[in-house]
Amino acid sequence: MLFSVRPYRGHFNPIVPLARAFRRAGHHVAVATAEDIAGAVTATGLPWLPAGINPRDATLVSGDENPDYGYAAVGFKVRDILEIAVEQFRPDVVIREPTDLAPAIAGEILGTFNVIFGVAYFIPAESWRILGADKAIAALRRDYGLSKDPDLECLYRDLYLTLLPGGFEPFNPLPVASSRRIRYVPWDGDGSASSVSPQPGGRARVLVTLGTVYNHDTDLFERFLDAMEGEDVDVVCTLGEGMLPPDQGQTRANVHFEQYLPHTSILPTCQGMLCHGGFNTMMGALCFGVPMVCVPLGSDQLFNARKVDENGAGIWLREEETSPEQIREAVRRILHDPSFAGRARQIQDRIARALPLPVVVHDIQTRARQRRTVEQSPLNQDLPSAGNSGRSS
Repeated sequence: MLFSVRPYRGHFNPIVPLARAFRRAGHHVAVATAEDIAGAVTATGLPWLPAGINPRDATLVSGDENPDYGYAAVGFKVRDILEIAVEQFRPDVVIREPTDLAPAIAGEILGTFNVIFGVAYFIPAESWRILGADKAIAALRRDYGLSKDPDLECLYRDLYLTLLPGGFEPFNPLPVASSRRIRYVPWDGDGSASSVSPQPGGRARVLVTLGTVYNHDTDLFERFLDAMEGEDVDVVCTLGEGMLPPDQGQTRANVHFEQYLPHTSILPTCQGMLCHGGFNTMMGALCFGVPMVCVPLGSDQLFNARKVDENGAGIWLREEETSPEQIREAVRRILHDPSFAGRARQIQDRIARALPLPVVVHDIQTRARQRRTVEQSPLNQDLPSAGNSGRSS
């Protein structure tokens, strides 16, 4: 089982429980990604195989106009995965997160069973065309001798695993050949981390967080903290790696700062969360039935925040027009209107009833074995090469 992710912790962490479930079932597992998160991979006990480069380096290497989904960014990783398959680790199954496009092409060349692990809402083909990824895919398919694929069907073949609870995916049903809704299992590290005990006296606790990527937005942090100042709540603010409190000179009696706290240790003690609506942050809150106020900053956060609002599990506020007063009022609503916590707990129950990981492992194992009985894998054949798709040795 070759897991493949782009080099971001938020893309890697959700796959860890499934990867470990495969290992417990006796399968060989490895993770292919760039060096940026090699330490995060090996810290989980999973083997790391270097593949691809950070998008910021794609522009430096080739001048590619699209550092995320251009020919260089995707092509380097296609070549690396093919080299891995020849020299180190020949996969029967490739499991990729949906923004990692290279494994879809490399897996087709290798004849593997392809699984998309949906660590975001479903991304349709039209979105990839808007992002310009179709050009890189077309060029790489041509260079590796694959047939034309104007509809980008290669990105959706075999099996799509959605982690989102019902009512959160934008398509119903998903426009793929086969899909399964599986249980989201939070993973936030194996090491011991400081934890915060429940607040004595029954005072509500609110977690304030901007995750691990957007946590440098000190302006929004300050608005969050201004909104909570003087409120009769216990505020725990996780800053993220390398960040200091945005207002070091100001003492806030009801705020407790932490660099990092695992969701599994802090969220069970919370009655609300104030956040940006990142995928793992949102799913962590829903797994513990915690309503939230979301102020999205980028990426998929706008979609996530809107779905939280539509499903009654929280409130979506637009960042550009949100004042501390509006934030304060929204937090008061999710804490004092029981419908928000009630809806969050209903979604928590739906997540808990989704397919457990051992069932998912068995399903993928069965499908992959069935594929091998009807198709002759070309792994023992010479792999095609693309003259300018990878790095020179």
